[in-house]
Amino acid sequence: MGLFALSLPLCSISAQSDDVVYQLDSLIVDGNSLNKTESSAPLQRLSAHDIKRLGVTNVGDAMKHLGGVTVKDYGGIGGLKTVSIRGMGAQHTAVFYDGVAVGDCQNGQVDLGRFSTDNLAGLQLLIGEGDDIYRSARMLASAGSISLETHLPQSKIFKAGVRAASFDSYQANIYLADRVSNRSQASLFIDYTNAGGCYRFDIGGAGGSIGGRRINSDIESLRAEANLRWSKERHSLRAKVYGFCSERGIPGAVIVDNPLSSERLLSRNIFGQMLYEFAASPQVRMKAYFKQNYSYDSNRLPATAGAVTRHHFEQHESDLSYTLKWQPTERITLVLAEELVYNTLSTSNRHNVMSAKPNRLTMLSAASLRYSDATLCVTASLLHSNTNEWSSKGEVSPRRSRLSPSFSLYFYPFGRNLCLRASYRDIFRLPTFNDLYYRESGNFKLRPEKSRMLNIGAAYSLSQSGILQELTLSTDAYCGRVSDKIVAVPGIFIWKMSNVNEVLLSGIDANVSTKIKLGHSSHLEFSGAYSYMHAVDNTEGSAVKGEQIIYTPRHSGSASTALRTLLLDAGYSLVWSCERYRLAQNIPSSRVDGYCDHSIWLSRDWTIGKLVLSTRIEAMNLLDKNYEIIRYYPMPGRSVRLSATINL
Repeated sequence: MGLFALSLPLCSISAQSDDVVYQLDSLIVDGNSLNKTESSAPLQRLSAHDIKRLGVTNVGDAMKHLGGVTVKDYGGIGGLKTVSIRGMGAQHTAVFYDGVAVGDCQNGQVDLGRFSTDNLAGLQLLIGEGDDIYRSARMLASAGSISLETHLPQSKIFKAGVRAASFDSYQANIYLADRVSNRSQASLFIDYTNAGGCYRFDIGGAGGSIGGRRINSDIESLRAEANLRWSKERHSLRAKVYGFCSERGIPGAVIVDNPLSSERLLSRNIFGQMLYEFAASPQVRMKAYFKQNYSYDSNRLPATAGAVTRHHFEQHESDLSYTLKWQPTERITLVLAEELVYNTLSTSNRHNVMSAKPNRLTMLSAASLRYSDATLCVTASLLHSNTNEWSSKGEVSPRRSRLSPSFSLYFYPFGRNLCLRASYRDIFRLPTFNDLYYRESGNFKLRPEKSRMLNIGAAYSLSQSGILQELTLSTDAYCGRVSDKIVAVPGIFIWKMSNVNEVLLSGIDANVSTKIKLGHSSHLEFSGAYSYMHAVDNTEGSAVKGEQIIYTPRHSGSASTALRTLLLDAGYSLVWSCERYRLAQNIPSSRVDGYCDHSIWLSRDWTIGKLVLSTRIEAMNLLDKNYEIIRYYPMPGRSVRLSATINL
């Protein structure tokens, strides 16, 4: 397998000599050296090799190939893509980029379509409590997390790529990496996208078929990112500067006899982060990071009474974290973590919000303990969260304080191939600023959503030199409950955010991957994921008690296979989902049909001296179905994409 980034407990290398090259939270390791069963919580990874095989260009599309998640995609070339883990909602899913959190205090959702996969060494999805307790406190403050790892090689690399696809879609990127000195490496990545996004669609509606041409779905975006890594004996430092800007159309929902859409969104996001680590001794290690983030969004809404409405929002976030690890014995590790997060949101539209400029200060304190030996690993964590909010004008949410415990274990009953695991997590998520302070619908008295999840699973891994070179199987059964669910409740004239719902969750996630040798220079790779999710409203007295919650399919999955030969690689992939419901009532009129998206591809690498030219052609959505992930937001039909990349 190819190289990929993997978060590992740093205690596993604490006994090495001082001249080891530290890389903070991650190491680039060869995939064949990993014991893939070693995890006490469901952990799924996509390496750079896997991402290339799937042909995905952004993190949102990559997540569709993992089990236990629901990806909401609002269609269009630049449509919003968010991820919900096991039906808990996108606000319960945290995103970390090179070990530092990506936040959004306004709506609590991170658009994963903004993050390219072209410069990633890999990504991973962790559901629940993991084994790596040497983490920031914020990593313990969510039901699940998505971790992205930047590729920062030890040698000089120049890579440039272009893509052209249907619907007037074009993309170009350049990646530069080199050693600045014997102790430091740097990289620069620039990505530009321009797409018209105009495609024909035909979907079923309440009154029959709805057809037409998707308009106002264009996007132009530019993303730039610079990374620096420095290490010297027991010290290491990693810094990142990230910038993103886009101007796009918001196509909106398809409405019969009203195809017009003119809403526009201008987005700006820039952040800088720095993570420092110091190994005081083989037993003691610490790390700290600081991040400053700025986001700006401007919505231009359709003209009302001859006037165009504009909404401007600015977010600022400061994040300071400190983590200390002590390993008194080979088997016992203790970690203490502190984190301070400051958020503020301002807008020029005073008639839209109740609070003039809400501010939030969040203090997180965590203590974690891990015991591990050759056959058993047990971890326990306790997180204390304390938040305070204030504003220069208007009422604000009261102070909150809560303890959140978690526990996990895995053990090997019959050797290192089969691993049995269990984990429990009690966590909560704060209401967003939109939930609390948006005029008319906001409710500053909202309580945090509380979730509890129990997981029991098993994983089996086999690696050998015969025809069946690799085989990995895993299955997990889970149950849980989300209480004080925040939902919009209709009133006499307006909807109001309230804590009224309780959701019961249960299900099964299964994953398989294999690699089969077919000859001296060819092999077959296959991976698949299946999820069964039973997520129902359990609110006493509710008319929809026992109904599946909105946009949560009972059955979903993905599969991909690739045939690799000396001259040519070929592959096929699919993503599928059964029907869902767009309203709380599971009635025929609210049903959203299931879908199955099929894609095929061919690729070849050409070596010309020191230059490697990679070419690829893909055909996506082969059945040409304008399926809907969100009702009345049709996805593009059949499309073709050509790409070429040069690598020096």
